[in-house]
Amino acid sequence: MRRFIEKSFIALFCLYNNYMAGSVRDLALYFLISLIISLALDLFRSKKIRIFIYLSFFILYFYDSIFIYYLPLVLYNLYLDFDIYALLSMMLILMDFSIANILASSISIYLSIMTKKFSTFFKQNTIIRDELKENTIYLKKYNEQLKIDKEKNIHIAILTERNRIARELHDSIGHAISSSILQVEALKIISDSAMLEGLNLLQNTLSNGMNDIRNSIHNLYNESLDLESKIESICREVSNIDIDLIYKLENNLPYDLKFDILSIIKEAITNCVKHSNATKLKISLLNQPKFYSIIINDNGSNFDETDKLLAKGIGLLSMKEIAGKYNGFLNYEFNNGFKIHLILMKG
Repeated sequence: MRRFIEKSFIALFCLYNNYMAGSVRDLALYFLISLIISLALDLFRSKKIRIFIYLSFFILYFYDSIFIYYLPLVLYNLYLDFDIYALLSMMLILMDFSIANILASSISIYLSIMTKKFSTFFKQNTIIRDELKENTIYLKKYNEQLKIDKEKNIHIAILTERNRIARELHDSIGHAISSSILQVEALKIISDSAMLEGLNLLQNTLSNGMNDIRNSIHNLYNESLDLESKIESICREVSNIDIDLIYKLENNLPYDLKFDILSIIKEAITNCVKHSNATKLKISLLNQPKFYSIIINDNGSNFDETDKLLAKGIGLLSMKEIAGKYNGFLNYEFNNGFKIHLILMKG
């Protein structure tokens, strides 16, 4: 818009100079030809084509000197393309000297300089704006990752404390009860029949208590994260979408892998609820000989190819990073619904 307004002003100035010089012969024709040349310089991006247009204008000038009155219109683009070297073309004005034409050319050069400075300033601001936007997206992703890491660290701290309690139970109470059972067994040997029934009852009680402690310790050690139950719990919290869960993973998955899979499922369900009009969602967690397969597919039809999916929360980018962490890969597509497929390699 800025260039259009400035060139319109210059074009009127050139037309006025042509009229005041008394060259009214085919005035409209000269004006239209010069205007077309000026517009062509704005239209074509190829520098070779623009050079050809400049040469065409100068040929027209040598053919008919009236075109000198429209040199300021061409000078505007000439300075944008060739900077200070454009001033060399002003020597043509000396061949047909005109104060008004020199003034118009000077104004044209000045406006072109201001436009070039404005364009440079605008480009710099655009770069800064894009950098700020990228930093904002990065910070948002970084904060989301911090939340995930914090949650993960809390789980690890809880597991560490549970394992410490389990070891103490095993080392203290477990050994004490085991010793008591052995002592009762020894007392049974030297006791009479009247005390034998009571000792048997005491021994059974201690044995049952010992079994309960062993089961509790076993659960404390192995129940680091019940992935299947946790995913089922998350699915139950979503009331407006029918979620079909197929869970066929091993029970002894590493904690980090469980947590990463849970993060993927959480984000997929959240994105489905927020950004899709889906009514059904199918989640398949499958155990293959060499890898784990995660397939998430909904029946939503609300999908924008231009939408910045990678910028939403953990997003597809973080899912891809998780896949890369396990030497796997991520694929996604929109075909009768949005589908995400992750492969996480074993080992």
